[in-house]
Amino acid sequence: MMLNKPNSTSDAGDSHTQFVELPELTPEAPAGPALLAGGSGLLDGVKVSLSVVVGHAHTTLGELLALKQSALLKIDRAVDTPVDVMVDGNVVARGQLVVVDDNFGVRITDVAPALRG
Repeated sequence: MMLNKPNSTSDAGDSHTQFVELPELTPEAPAGPALLAGGSGLLDGVKVSLSVVVGHAHTTLGELLALKQSALLKIDRAVDTPVDVMVDGNVVARGQLVVVDDNFGVRITDVAPALRG
């Protein structure tokens, strides 16, 4: 699957958008240590909100208010940079953005050292 990014020049004239190909994945058994290796069963039912951060963009309020449909915001990460997996604002893992069926997903590539068993 490809992200639909038009192949055109932005209004600034110095950046080009391009198609980004994400690997299509089929479910497979995870390998390696668990994120919370040795964790207590008492915590298994605790719900948390997990976020995946692709990157950040810095702009002025004026530029933000002037945004229109099809405007482009360039974020601070290269296409091949891992995404951050965060819980309550803290990075707990990093991974690769992928496509699973018709949804985005994250293949975990690194777990935060403080959480390893």
